[in-house]
Amino acid sequence: MMKAFLGAIALATAGCAAHSAPSHPPEVSTEQLAAQIDGLEAASGGRLGLALFSQDEGLLFAHRGAERFAMCSTFKLALAAMTLETSGVREERLDFGEDDILSYAPYAKERAQIGWMSGLEAAHHAVTLSDNTAANLLLARLGGPEAFTAWLRDAGDRVTRLDRNEPALNENAPGDPRDTTTPEAKAELVGNLLWGDRLSATDRSILHGWLVETSTGMARLRGGLPDGWNAGDKTGTCGGEGQPEFNDIAVFETPAGSHYVLAAFLDRPTGTSAEADAVLADAARAVAEWIRKSGA
Repeated sequence: MMKAFLGAIALATAGCAAHSAPSHPPEVSTEQLAAQIDGLEAASGGRLGLALFSQDEGLLFAHRGAERFAMCSTFKLALAAMTLETSGVREERLDFGEDDILSYAPYAKERAQIGWMSGLEAAHHAVTLSDNTAANLLLARLGGPEAFTAWLRDAGDRVTRLDRNEPALNENAPGDPRDTTTPEAKAELVGNLLWGDRLSATDRSILHGWLVETSTGMARLRGGLPDGWNAGDKTGTCGGEGQPEFNDIAVFETPAGSHYVLAAFLDRPTGTSAEADAVLADAARAVAEWIRKSGA
């Protein structure tokens, strides 16, 4: 019922949120896609940020693309890239004790009796399972949030910032710029990490493989992509009572061989978590249809 309702609203409604035109206008206008995304946002009761980035054309479409949103666990994708790039870290032994194991740390809990994991294992499970303890161990080894933010700047991201560790970074307080990004910045960063020369070809392949292996976002953006489109993603969920956020960064390839990153952030929707997931899936469905019709 919720999905049908969202679809009907999306086709009928055109809101007033800021949209970015494609860098190279496709054959089909972005107006219908903009109306669909406006409608999904209105039906969700929250604020929806979205950016589509193409390997060939750069930024193709954005809705609230320059507005700040809490990152939640989406930062772990770039943290894994930093780990892969930093010499020697993947082979290092990262020790931890019971006090380091956070409430959501499935892999760390498996390793509790052993009391350590390698840097590569930490990066792998920070992405695929979103393990919070693994992420904190990597942050500690790599110099903390400040060093991570400096690495982002060096990678060309002038917007994204990490200020705290897990779980404090998930607060999502109104107007707080800490631990935030924008849809446009995140989509471009991920595209550059996967398709640029910042990482070696081997490390790009490892990172992409982890995103494909991830199963936490099957009901979000990947749930709206057509069968046969190879996809991976990194989710993020955070915020306290009354200020939840549901995020997803999907990377996908069409049957024609075109590569895209779709970054989506849904802040403070009024429905259930399942309904929030459905909004993100419907957004991906609308974007995929636009890609197919436009030849973008």
